[in-house]
Amino acid sequence: MKHIWKSALALAMTAGAFGCGSKKDAEEKSTSESAASESSAEESAQPVTESDPADMDYQLTYDKDKVPDDLAQTIAMYFYAVDTQNYDLYVKQINPLYQTSLESLMQEKYGYGMENSMEQLRQNLVNYAGSDDFTIESMELAQAQEVLAEDYDADTNFVQEYLNAYTQAFGEDFTKQLEEQSDAIYDIAVTMKGKNSDGEEITILDGLEILVAETDGSFGVISRIRRNWCSVWNSL
Repeated sequence: MKHIWKSALALAMTAGAFGCGSKKDAEEKSTSESAASESSAEESAQPVTESDPADMDYQLTYDKDKVPDDLAQTIAMYFYAVDTQNYDLYVKQINPLYQTSLESLMQEKYGYGMENSMEQLRQNLVNYAGSDDFTIESMELAQAQEVLAEDYDADTNFVQEYLNAYTQAFGEDFTKQLEEQSDAIYDIAVTMKGKNSDGEEITILDGLEILVAETDGSFGVISRIRRNWCSVWNSL
């Protein structure tokens, strides 16, 4: 059933966000390969740019009655940070509880942290765009429950499906704390458009879902769901 697949994707995002290898896989490499990999990882973990948030000029389209302005800005800045590889700006857009939990999980399973996650997310955008030379120009944001409903069972609660999956990934304490700390949790569908190096209009993301939590008027990204997975976290 489609709502079961949705839960599988939510679980798989922890692998999809930063690749599909494992810490064990890395340890099984030869000594020379491991040393080279570690050196490369240390170098690539450094932010590529010190981009200025004021330069983010994406055209945003959304219903203000359903998508708060600050929520829209948080999502836009999140992708701007990923696109420009600005790590400090990136983590500012992420829900603190989620960041701590994901960092811990990544270190335990893969031996690296959020910096590598950001780099992998940038690579995902490159894959979606079909080129590493593209520009993001606009994003359309909408409640996923409304625009994606026909793809799922009629009684699917989009937010709850993801919360159930995160309980499996991070444990019940994570979900309990998240719900207690949050005034609202949104599941937003993002359609991103831009241009490739030839100036042709392209759709980079089409209905990608982003979970965002609101606390005291502040918004933080909880998840980013990719369209293509590594066998759904190695078949879970």
